[in-house]
Amino acid sequence: MRLYFAAPLALLGSILAGTPSMGQDRNVPPTVLVIDASNSMWGRIDGKPKMEIARDAVSSLLDGLPKGARLGIVAYGHRRAGDCGDIERILPVGAVDRDRVQAVAGRLTPRGKTPITASLKEAAGLLEPGKSGSVIILTDGIETCSGDPCALAEELKRRNAGFVAHVIGFDVSAVERPKLSCIAERTGGAFLAASNAGELGQALKTTAQAKAKPAVATRAIPLEATDGGRPVAEAKFTVLRGGDAGAVADGVSGSVNLAPGRYRVSAATAAKTGQTEVEVTKAAPAKIVVALSGELPKASLKPAKSSAPATGEIEVSWTGPDGKGDYIVFARPDGATLETRHYSYTKDGNPLKVRVPGEPGEYELRYVSDASGAVLARAKVTATPVTATIDAPANGVAGSEIAINFEGPNANEDWVGLVKAGAAVDTYETGAWVYASNGSPARLRLPAEPGLYEARYISGLDPRILATKPVEVTPASATVTAPARGMAGTRIPVRFTGAGGGDTFIGVVKKGAEEGTWIAGAYERPEGEQVMVRLPSEPGAYEMRFVMEANGTYKVLASTPVEVEPAVGSVSAPESVAAGSEVAVAFTGPKGDGDYITIVPTGAAPDAYTDFRTVSPDESSVTLPVPEEPGSYEVRYVMTAPGEAGSLVIARKPLKVE
Repeated sequence: MRLYFAAPLALLGSILAGTPSMGQDRNVPPTVLVIDASNSMWGRIDGKPKMEIARDAVSSLLDGLPKGARLGIVAYGHRRAGDCGDIERILPVGAVDRDRVQAVAGRLTPRGKTPITASLKEAAGLLEPGKSGSVIILTDGIETCSGDPCALAEELKRRNAGFVAHVIGFDVSAVERPKLSCIAERTGGAFLAASNAGELGQALKTTAQAKAKPAVATRAIPLEATDGGRPVAEAKFTVLRGGDAGAVADGVSGSVNLAPGRYRVSAATAAKTGQTEVEVTKAAPAKIVVALSGELPKASLKPAKSSAPATGEIEVSWTGPDGKGDYIVFARPDGATLETRHYSYTKDGNPLKVRVPGEPGEYELRYVSDASGAVLARAKVTATPVTATIDAPANGVAGSEIAINFEGPNANEDWVGLVKAGAAVDTYETGAWVYASNGSPARLRLPAEPGLYEARYISGLDPRILATKPVEVTPASATVTAPARGMAGTRIPVRFTGAGGGDTFIGVVKKGAEEGTWIAGAYERPEGEQVMVRLPSEPGAYEMRFVMEANGTYKVLASTPVEVEPAVGSVSAPESVAAGSEVAVAFTGPKGDGDYITIVPTGAAPDAYTDFRTVSPDESSVTLPVPEEPGSYEVRYVMTAPGEAGSLVIARKPLKVE
């Protein structure tokens, strides 16, 4: 889901005025950020979607990049559900433009699978062949598209010694971490785990500044299981590194690539199991042999019911070895990987609760031995369809607020929102949605653009439309009346009709400016029937506009032309004064907010000042302290009106300090 949020006008005004990008330095190795936008990123931490937390945290990465850095971005899973090929270069490698980076990250919608291997290959392709460069992978889960990202990482390092991949596991379980950390280890990168917004921001900043370490090289080692000394071909192996809770590899056969270190290798068939401890070095062992020395531990699963509503929870009683890391998990009967794994550790209790997948259908509950990777028990469970109802007004004026009443499962990821009629299930109108768990009614602002829309209740875990109701958005209207001309820096009265919430405003912009443009400081909120708007500092042709904002979209409802005339002013003071004394200065001018009178050395920059006094509309003179150092000075009236001109000296008079 796209999670856009309207920024304050003052902030957006500075963005629209243009924010310089960091100059790039070809001597600084480039960085490519890979962002996980798979459907599991729709999950929440502390009430916020992981996707939103990840986008907010990107600013920490930018803060950590060195001066002159170059950055590119690759995303996956953000356009199509269930498509392992949904990988896109959303930002080419170039100078860091903070606003552009935030904008492209802000468009990401969690939808699809987790093709880490193919995304790593895509990101590496953005780097210059044979030259240093790094990839930072931000993911909340392991590969779900049958790739081997660790093997690819090692191959990329062999091809280019300057290549480094860092990995941030965001809200990943201990079971999953070894299958991600190996990407970093095999390229000399860093692996960091983050469980909340603060940790994610720090992890991104740390990886941006991380120095490459010696890469870990692996060796392919054949695996063999024996029963009474005879090889057993059908055995599957699970490999755990010493001290890790999760497997480096599970369900494998033939051979496995391992780096030097101590491992526990388990083998299992349908009836027997065995394990061995092995120290892997650069040269030994030549083969890892596991003797099947005992029967698989007995286990059983007894769900409280044979079916449960999708997205809900089911209570499960169990028996089994309760080994360290053993867990009970939902899986597809055909073995296909679920994008979001739904499991609970046996250490969590007995009975325990397991989250039901969001897509209705037939599933298996499995008791999995973490030590051997063997499935010790299975039980069939049907995820049944869930339903919802929704009621919304048949129509409403663009930009107005409506109340949507609804009933539904209210699962953590469920949301209620507005979309254009007929839009895809994972689409919504920017800002026009709320979590169902926030309660009914949902109060939403109608879009700025008139047309036919739908109010929807969406099951968000595996996106499905549970209820919908048509809503017609009718055009909004407004009027605005202002003087035909005014002096730069002054305030002029503007009468209006119309209403709007959010960032709706009345403001002056250059004639013909784009619809969402405004000038910081040259706008007011539409309160009452009249507002006083300050004119910008640059003379020229402008428009006074009534601009409605709805959910981050701006629409001009009314405008009238305004000619801004050059600012004029005067200052009056004695020809000479004694050093260290005081002097009275009479003045005329726009008398706008921030304007000031000051004494500066002759020829000083327009924004220079020593002591100064701000002016106010009801004053015509101020008293200023005279500099202690004799010399040639100027008394100045400095205007600081809205616009790009900055400080403008609109009146000056020579002053000799004796």
